[in-house]
Amino acid sequence: MKKYKLWVFPILIAFCVNTGCVKNNDKKVEKMPQYLKTTAIDKSREGSLANYLVNMNISGQVGEIFEAHTEAWVTRVLEDNPGLFDGFLNPSNPDIRKAMWHGEFPGKILSGIAQMYLTSKDRRIYEVGNRFVEYFKQAQREDGYLGPWPEEAKFNNDSRSATEGPWGKWDTWGHYHCIHGLYRWYQVTGNEDALEIAEKALDCIIDHFITNKQSFASQKWGECNFAISHMFALMYDVTGKNKYLKAAEYMVNTEWKNEYLDFYTKRILSADWLNSALEGVVFGRSNQTRWESLYTLSTLGPLYKATGDETYLKALDSLWWGMVGYDRHNIGSFGTGEGANANPYGDMSETCNTVAWAVFSTEYLKVSKNSYVADELEMSFFNAILGSLDKDNRVFSYANYSNGQRDLATITLEGHSYAGARDMSCCQASGTKGLASITEWAILTDATGLYLNYYGESKLETFTNNGNRIKLNQQTVYPKDGYIKIIVEPEQDEEFSLHLRIPVWSEHSKIKLNGKPLENVNAGTYHAITRKWKKGDSIEIELDMSLHFWVAEKNSTMRNRSSIYYGPLLLGVEENDDIRNTIKLDYGNLKNAKINTDKGFVYIKTLSTIGKEVTLVDFAHLGKNNSSYFTWINVDNHNLQEITYDRNNTPVWCNR
Repeated sequence: MKKYKLWVFPILIAFCVNTGCVKNNDKKVEKMPQYLKTTAIDKSREGSLANYLVNMNISGQVGEIFEAHTEAWVTRVLEDNPGLFDGFLNPSNPDIRKAMWHGEFPGKILSGIAQMYLTSKDRRIYEVGNRFVEYFKQAQREDGYLGPWPEEAKFNNDSRSATEGPWGKWDTWGHYHCIHGLYRWYQVTGNEDALEIAEKALDCIIDHFITNKQSFASQKWGECNFAISHMFALMYDVTGKNKYLKAAEYMVNTEWKNEYLDFYTKRILSADWLNSALEGVVFGRSNQTRWESLYTLSTLGPLYKATGDETYLKALDSLWWGMVGYDRHNIGSFGTGEGANANPYGDMSETCNTVAWAVFSTEYLKVSKNSYVADELEMSFFNAILGSLDKDNRVFSYANYSNGQRDLATITLEGHSYAGARDMSCCQASGTKGLASITEWAILTDATGLYLNYYGESKLETFTNNGNRIKLNQQTVYPKDGYIKIIVEPEQDEEFSLHLRIPVWSEHSKIKLNGKPLENVNAGTYHAITRKWKKGDSIEIELDMSLHFWVAEKNSTMRNRSSIYYGPLLLGVEENDDIRNTIKLDYGNLKNAKINTDKGFVYIKTLSTIGKEVTLVDFAHLGKNNSSYFTWINVDNHNLQEITYDRNNTPVWCNR
């Protein structure tokens, strides 16, 4: 037997701690990384959901889109935009043209990079993310400031004493996105520099505003600049530092009530979202309805988790249901133009709107555990989000229309860009964050077990609450059809509940466990399977993908028209010389049409009521060659009755 010097053992122990492995029955078992864990106590009534995903290993058609986007945009973003950080590194340079929201660009992009890294653990993405952190480290000032403005103009220095102008800028908004990107990069990689930079920037904001008793509203643009409240709440969850929790509560309970001069209406207003939500006022009819508001409203979820105060949950619940009922469009996008107007039939939604909607909805999903919220996230992902990406998988849309054409951000929003960063715009910077937003809700964990929300070819890797690594290998072509086979691979045998999302539109679903059919599989719920899971356990799910419809209300701008869905996929028609949006389709022909899967996700060929051949294409692949399209279609010969929105009723888009 060999003899080892004693100094060897501390090194071996340190190695195992740093790599997250322990010895168990001569088998190496990977522990949950420390940076995934939260420090703060969960005080919500039933415990909230946490995201312990470490790799989606996404493949199939969605994986191909992600790989193409990684190649075309993510790995090249710094080479294609070498001046991205110039405003941060040289804030007094007058030659750098800056929009008021200039500070958001690198942070939004880093958030997307962090999420995209979770889809594949591609080493190239890891290297790009670390380069972003190094740039932020160079740019951060001694006091922690992390923006592109000189000292005399940072935060509210150029606007706090003005009653009418200048209009200030979105400085704490920009900080929010930069801090969020750093926070997520820390959570997915353990990069300590990212966490340190983020904390230092948050502390700078607390010192400038809260310690010095200056209102965040003094920057104007409250709907944007209040967003930092979300990072206060999230950073409390990670660090357990009470100053961040206090700051988040101060923002919601005090700053939301503070008055400021609104740029768009030119009037003094108080957003006061908390009280209006508790009074049942839908967001689209509140005092401030801009899409940017969704980020500060997202604070309510982690605040409820941190405090257990039901007021925050009730307000969040009221806001989300009001938005999904009155401002979520048929393509899964949020709002009309750049805000909400309580009209789900509005013309178009900005890509940024829908990315914010995904963030807000994810926070609500975590505390509500309502499977329908995940249905909505899935519908937004497969339609508005994937549909916002151009045919080359690089550039995102600015405007996303239910009926119209693709509208690329690099063209429409060219005025946001500047020398050295000609790709920059709010929507281009947000796009990857929206695309990879599935990593935020794909699979979540609570004390009872796992909640599987994302269906698609992948091999999800996550942890149970006990720190046991679980792999869920999904063998499927979903959403081309509804068959999904899941092989469960726990690192160690463990008893827990696996909650399977049964979409609200799947009226007749089937589940088999190790070949044996299960009972009581109900649409619009999580179906929980509780057992001691062992490697090789298999689950088979068959979802009902039959067509369902959204029949527009008679008093709406889309009266006499319907939207057609196949599972989560919205279908639409591209216009040409022979096909216009005046065509009528026969309901019976549609219901009996063959589903084709050799192009896009799916397409259907059918005949109009006057015998013209019409092809319906899934929205993500619709109009990618700049052709006009429409998704509100005249469907004839049906007896479907319109469904008026009611949160306790069948969703309007699930009409059969």
